[in-house]
This record gives sequence, C-alpha cells and structure tokens, in this order.
Amino acid sequence: MEISSAEAIAYIAPEQVAYRLTQAFGPERAQHAIGSHYRVSDEDARVIAYPQSIEELSEMLKFATAEGWRIVPAGAGTWLEMGNHIAQFHLIVSTARMNHVLEYEPADLTCTVEAGVALRAFNEQAAEHNQFIPLDPFGDARGTLGATVATASAGPLRCHYGTPRDWLIGARVAHVDGTITKAGGKVVKNVAGYDLCKLYAGSYGTLAVLAELSFKMRALPVSERTLVFYANAAEPLCALSARVMDSDLQPAAWELLSPQADLPVDEEKYALVLRFWNEEAETADWQINEAKRLGGELPHTVLSEADSAEFWRAYHASETTKDWTFSLRATALPSDVGATLADVQRLMPAAVLRAHAANGVVRILGGEDMLDELRSRFRYKLLVELREAMQTRGGQMLIVRAPFELKNQLDVWGEVGANAALLRGIKEQYDPQHRLNYGRFVAGI
Repeated sequence: MEISSAEAIAYIAPEQVAYRLTQAFGPERAQHAIGSHYRVSDEDARVIAYPQSIEELSEMLKFATAEGWRIVPAGAGTWLEMGNHIAQFHLIVSTARMNHVLEYEPADLTCTVEAGVALRAFNEQAAEHNQFIPLDPFGDARGTLGATVATASAGPLRCHYGTPRDWLIGARVAHVDGTITKAGGKVVKNVAGYDLCKLYAGSYGTLAVLAELSFKMRALPVSERTLVFYANAAEPLCALSARVMDSDLQPAAWELLSPQADLPVDEEKYALVLRFWNEEAETADWQINEAKRLGGELPHTVLSEADSAEFWRAYHASETTKDWTFSLRATALPSDVGATLADVQRLMPAAVLRAHAANGVVRILGGEDMLDELRSRFRYKLLVELREAMQTRGGQMLIVRAPFELKNQLDVWGEVGANAALLRGIKEQYDPQHRLNYGRFVAGI
C-alpha cells in the first residue's frame, strides 16, 4: 500500500541516519545493514537501532521524532515483511538486546520479561519449574515475546490455549515521543477498567513500542499423545472434526493438512492431527481411544514420543521457510473449513493447505509456481476473488507473504468496514504524526 503524496516525507540517506544515531548513542547501538538482514520490504539498505533498556528505548524514540524520522519497531526481525508495503521509513528500532527476565515467580505462575526475550528460550528455562507460557507461534527460535504479542502470533496450541492477548496481563511501553506508560499489572487479578494490554496485542507496533511484558503461565502437562487420521480427501476429515467438536475431547492442537511432502506424515494423504496434553496419562489414553472411536474406519496412527516431537518441530519450522513465496491466511467459521478448502483448491490447485480446524483459520502456502499459470497482471485478481469468496461466508483473507508487486496492488488486510474510522482515531491519539510503522497495518494506519 503506497503512502499518499500528502503524507510523504523527505528522503534521508541511510548513511546519514546511521551517522546521526551513532553521534547520539555510540557505534554499538547503530547498524547500517544491507542484504536481507532486517529487511522490511524492497529497500537496498536500512539502519537498525539497538536500545538496551526501556530508558534508552525512550531516548531513541524521542531523538528519532525530533529528527523527523519514521520508525519501524522490531524484535529479532523475523516478521518484518508482514503487513502492507511500507513506502517510506528511516529507522528500525529493535528490542532484541532488551532480553532480560525481570521477574519470575513460579509460585505465582507469573513472569515479567523485556520484549526481546525469546519465547522458546524462556519456556526452556520455565520448564525447569514445570511451567510455560502456552504460546507456540510459527517461526524459529529467535522469535521474541515482544513480537509475538505485537503481531498476535499463535500456532497450533491456540486450539486449547488461545492467543497472546489471553496470557498478557501487563505491559510497559515507550511512545513515539519517549513517554513511558504501563497497562495492566504483574499479577493475574488486576484493577478493573480499560485493559490496554488488549489494545497493544496485535497492533503491529503502530501505537507504541512494547518494552516490558507480564504474563500469566500454566503448568506443563505431564502426558502428551499425537494421533493422526488419514483420508484421500478433506471431506471425511472435516466430518470427523465436526464429531470431535461435539464430543468431550479437548485437543491441545487440531490441524488439518492437505497432502504435502515436507512433513513426517503420509505425503499422499490428507491428514487430521490431534495433539492431546493432559495432567494424567489415563486422561490422555481415554482421549486417544475416544478419538479413535469417533474416527470409525478412517486409517490412523498414534505417533511415538520421538515421532510426535519431530512432527511438531518440523511443522513449526516449515511454516515460515523461505521456500514459500506466498503465505495467505483465510478465516471462516470452523464449520466452513471444508468449504474454504474447496474454494482454495478450485482457485489455487497447486497450494499447500494447513488449517487450525477448531478455529476456522486456513493457511495457504505456495512457492513461486503457485500462480505460474497466470500472467502477472491477473494474479492480484485471483487473490481478490479468493478474498471475496471468504467474505461471502463472513470471513476474511490476509496476505502474510507475497511478492512486493502484489502487495502494491491490494491491501494485504482487506476492508474492515466501519471499524476503519475507529482504528484511525486510535492511531491519531497515540501517534498523531504517523511516525510508527505508518501504512503497515489495517486501514492504512
């Protein structure tokens, strides 16, 4: 999405930005990067600032605002291509070096961390106390808690545990003028009122930069089992999903896959993968047996502990690999997952499909050949047709990854209707000069 000429800002060479930043904060806080490192869109080079505390983050934002720069907040830089194409920015501010655990109280099942703490690393530490933050966003081990919250990223565990906004209980943020504010608190029972944590979760850094985050935690389940059903088409597995939905089963993860060769499952079959996490082994065994009963004559296998671990590791790693030129996310009612899959297969037969079957979210993945049969100028029309098919059932389609020329042809988020005015009003209150991630998010904010 291009920024209009009325909102365009003066070009400043990255070398000049790096020089001014180094003058103010020292060479160890600034990096002039080229290539793919922290690439936002198709820019040749970019400057990255690395504050090491919330106070330094505040000073950097105040300095950048005084310089008239536009800013892109970041964590480890693994999701910077997400959202609309940002036509103009001057500086990336990364919280990757703000990576300290500030408080962790196992007895209270709460923690407070800086935004640059890696989720996977923290959960490995918390596992020593048999606890974890029950989030598993797609991506590699570098993914930070700040980015997870800012992008509202969730993986297969969203089936049972929800999304980041369900686990975030407090935050300290730095605003574009350097002001530091806090929302929520550090304990589960907070004062009643507006829960601004929910506002920051999923705001993509357009309102403020997340600096410190407090979470409630869960005890780690002691028993884990993974059951895979196979079929030659999606319909029998969608019917099984409906039976599971009406049952007493409580899968921690519930994924429906089209045939695909990059995972340790039968690459010629559709698969429904159910992951059960329970406090008691007997409960997990009951759920497995009940799921088998509901599956009837469908072929199935219970993965060994090692095979289960390898499947979920490969599943997470393969979702965000650079092999995918296209990554789309369609939403619908869980009962409409089968219809969504049929629409995608009709319009994009080469696509790889993966669905959070319990939540109605279908991910559509494809390499450079996914739309090869279409000339470039017709590709965006196909995406528009798919989006319209989703909207007829009350859903939507988000473009997570696509070539830059396609992102310049249509809004990756789609229309949000009457909510657009509300979203723009919130943006005006928090960032009236449009300095933070401007143009990236919903409604052009």
